[in-house]
Amino acid sequence: MKRFMIQLIPVILMAQVHYAKLEPVETYQIKAAVSGLVLQAHDEYEGKIGDEKAVVQIDDKVDRSQKRALETSLKVYETSMDLTQRMRNNQEKVYRRERDYYLRIKNLKTKSKTEKDRVFSSMISAKNQLLTLDEKRATLQKQIADTKYQLTMLKDRIEKKSVRAPKLYIYKVSVRRGDYVNPGTPLLTAMDLDAGRLVVYLDATEVEDLGKKVIYLDNRPTKMKFDKVIEVADDVHISSYRAEMVIKDPKRRFSSLIKVEVKEQ
Repeated sequence: MKRFMIQLIPVILMAQVHYAKLEPVETYQIKAAVSGLVLQAHDEYEGKIGDEKAVVQIDDKVDRSQKRALETSLKVYETSMDLTQRMRNNQEKVYRRERDYYLRIKNLKTKSKTEKDRVFSSMISAKNQLLTLDEKRATLQKQIADTKYQLTMLKDRIEKKSVRAPKLYIYKVSVRRGDYVNPGTPLLTAMDLDAGRLVVYLDATEVEDLGKKVIYLDNRPTKMKFDKVIEVADDVHISSYRAEMVIKDPKRRFSSLIKVEVKEQ
């Protein structure tokens, strides 16, 4: 009689090991919003944190000239509007006096028809002058509104020609002085280094009850949780689910690999 010995092999659940590259929490590809000639491109700012100084300056000489002309036109229109309003106020007083006088005499038998017609004509003339001033005021209002709109658009255009990256790490300046850029041309790449981002691809078993599990980074348990888990499997990493974690004030150098494990408590 043969005896069969069944050997029991303990099943040890091992956590899968992932390696993720620590990347800046945000990377910005700043592109030209307007066309123009590049006057300055400070590639010496690469590797530094940007401030309010322009990293890339696109020619805005014509825009600034147009801005000054529009500002002058706006002042003229506003002055004309003020004078027109004052003339209208005076003309309205004249019209009211003419109207009140006509209303007093129109039924008086002591006033001749000729006199009444003269006063009526004077009243209508005063009214027409008032309407003319109203028409001029309406035209000025439109001119002022149009000029303010053009100024707003021009200021925005000028602002877009001076490309800054305040508080961002300037990774690369993509243009040089003398280049001509069109809308959409890459100007510079800037990064937010205040936090880091880790991206790993978990399998279905790891994603299940993920909130109850412990995340280990470089073999050390943490209290951190994934900030984002995509519930649909990834197109490239088949049957895996993308999970992202933001690390504030990272101590590790960016682009270094970090070991990530998801374990049961």
